[in-house]
Amino acid sequence: MKTNISIIVFMLLFSTVCGQELDYSIIDKQISVRDFIRANNMTENDFFILNEKYTIERFSYKKSDLDKILSQNDTIIVYQNKYPSDEEIRFINHKIKRKQKLSQISKIYDVDESIIKKYNFNTKILKNNVLKIPIFGDGKELKNFLTSHIVKPKEGKWRIANEYGVSVNFLEKLNPKIGKVLKVNQRIAVPVLNNKIYEKSNNLNDLEYFEVDNKVSSTELENELGLEKNSIALLNPSIKNINDLQGLIIKIPKKEGLKQINTKLNQSSNIDNISNLDLKKIALILPFRLERIDLDSIHLVKNNLKNDKLLNISLDFLFGAEMALNKFSKLGIDVKMDVFDNSLSKKRIDEIIKNNNIEDYDFVIGPLTNDLFDYFVNSIPLSDTKIIKTLGKKSITSKNVINTIPHDSIYFNSVIEKVKNDTLTSSKFIISDSKKINISEKLKKIFPDAQQFYSQINDSGIDTKTLVFEDLDSTFVDGRNILFLETNDQGFVSNVTSILNSFISDDQEIVLYTTNKNKAFEGVNISNTFLSNLKFQYASTNRIIDKNINQDFINEFIALYRFYPNKYSIRAYDIVYDLLLRYSNGDIDDPENHENQTEYIENKFKYYRTSTGSLDNISLYFLKHENLNVNQINN
Repeated sequence: MKTNISIIVFMLLFSTVCGQELDYSIIDKQISVRDFIRANNMTENDFFILNEKYTIERFSYKKSDLDKILSQNDTIIVYQNKYPSDEEIRFINHKIKRKQKLSQISKIYDVDESIIKKYNFNTKILKNNVLKIPIFGDGKELKNFLTSHIVKPKEGKWRIANEYGVSVNFLEKLNPKIGKVLKVNQRIAVPVLNNKIYEKSNNLNDLEYFEVDNKVSSTELENELGLEKNSIALLNPSIKNINDLQGLIIKIPKKEGLKQINTKLNQSSNIDNISNLDLKKIALILPFRLERIDLDSIHLVKNNLKNDKLLNISLDFLFGAEMALNKFSKLGIDVKMDVFDNSLSKKRIDEIIKNNNIEDYDFVIGPLTNDLFDYFVNSIPLSDTKIIKTLGKKSITSKNVINTIPHDSIYFNSVIEKVKNDTLTSSKFIISDSKKINISEKLKKIFPDAQQFYSQINDSGIDTKTLVFEDLDSTFVDGRNILFLETNDQGFVSNVTSILNSFISDDQEIVLYTTNKNKAFEGVNISNTFLSNLKFQYASTNRIIDKNINQDFINEFIALYRFYPNKYSIRAYDIVYDLLLRYSNGDIDDPENHENQTEYIENKFKYYRTSTGSLDNISLYFLKHENLNVNQINN
């Protein structure tokens, strides 16, 4: 039988494990599966894993499947296996008889004509000529390059890709029906690993998963990250081509400052690690105070919506949470959210606790106000249900509490580290009002050469929250001047930034910092021009939404709610979506889960377990005013 197969390459997929290559083949003339496999140097195992429509069971085909016919124009996925060398194949010599045709010889040995030609390209089919006939038996001399992997709890695409030394993209192409979310006990195709090594001694709590975007060798990356020689190879034994890590998932030791290196590392996505597909049940406790609204009066309802700040924040938060639920449900996991109005009342909190089993929820968001949050936490029995603090600073440290806003010390230390890492020669100055003298003294201990200035106290002993030009005249030096401004008073910020702006010149640069950026720096009396001129920098819980990257979210939000999403809606979205994913990754108390850093529209999260048991977020941004914009800088 003469087989004519034309190969048309639609896409080329590479894996660093063994240099695998997948392409598509269009059948030019009908052929049996058996003959196609032999002609294309594939194993039966690999063929049916790649072309599951020709067998009932992808990973356990039947011998009868080999007799199925591939019709003209059928599209077949082909694995270009390296054909065994002559030394690895057993040959039989066949002396050609009179009038014997190649097709007859092919049938005698059950070897395709194209394969016989491959090993006898200089031998004519003439009497008494000798042909070398390769004997494959059942094809066992050809090595399988594909096998199956059973998904284990907590395993996601990232980890499996890392284990087998391939990219997530290759894993998905190998398994076109894999879906967004892997299920426990799901069977997927993976490359065969030779001499597979498991590093049992690795402490996973000390490792992080990253995807490498740039073309870089393990040696180059080790040098860039300051890792020990060969550490990447030892932690990632399945990766064979250590000279090019691009597109691969790698494990590396947890290390600060990874965002500052030249190589682009994308941190593991919680979507890729989903293992818990159970229904998620959450609760939202917000201060709507619906009893204050007369729903029979449109005028009064509009008045409430216009003037009731807490009602507006509650609605903003609700809408953001709904957006998160909509996004999460598209992953194929059911979620139920109960919403309660706490009416800013402890009595109402008692009723919510009495009428609902709080332990039925995976987590509860709220109450939003500090006093009611603390009251709620102290009024319910300790359980696995987490209570999420979303807006206020940390006030309670129970083991069932998650504080999403970092502690003040995180902001303070981040700013100090930023200033200390500034290698340019500079003079330091500290300005504070009477309520921030303790911060001023703390900064003075860190920067002992810094000059301190305080807001003026009048004759009655009252802090005026002002400085005058003369207070700072002849203070600043030519060159770089770094100044800390510590206050919660908007008027003082306006006063000081105006004065500082007048001292900026070609010879004098003033860079403004604060260790506690608050609403005083955002008021209507604050000049963004002055802040830009002063290159104002600070640590922040959130960044400014990138309209280009998040335009789809913005459009969807406006279509649903008829207004632009504000910081409360976006924060609710980021928190709820992140927590739903973390709960779908497994136990939230597992350090491997809550210590994984994630980043969304305006917020990022990485939690650590405090000595008192709470999970506290330690992730923040470093922002800088420049050219009338607020830009994110590396931190």
